[in-house]
Amino acid sequence: MKINLKQTFKTLKGDIIYRDDKKTDPLTLGEVLSEIVLSPHRDKKGFRPLKGLELARKFYNDKEIELDQSDFIQLKEIIEESSAYIALITGQVLEFLINSEKNSS
Repeated sequence: MKINLKQTFKTLKGDIIYRDDKKTDPLTLGEVLSEIVLSPHRDKKGFRPLKGLELARKFYNDKEIELDQSDFIQLKEIIEESSAYIALITGQVLEFLINSEKNSS
C-alpha cells in the first residue's frame, strides 16, 4: 500500500491547518502518523517499540511510504483507537488511508 505522506489537513471550512501561527508549515499526514504511532496505546494494539520508531521516522521524514497489508491494517486500528488528535484530524487520516487503499487496488 503506497501512502503519500505530504497530504495536508483542512478545517471544516476547507482552510489548511498549520503547525505554526505564521501559517508557513502545514500539518502533514506523515507528521500526524509519526506522533500517533509513538503515542501510548490503551489496548496494546501499537507496533512493537523498534518497529514503531522505525515507522515514525519514515512517516516524519519521507514523502511516501509503502506498507504491506498487515502493517496497513494494524496502522488503521491504532489510528481508530488513538486519542493523540481530535476527530477532525484522525478522521482525515483515515480518509487519506482509505483513499490510498482504493488507489492501490
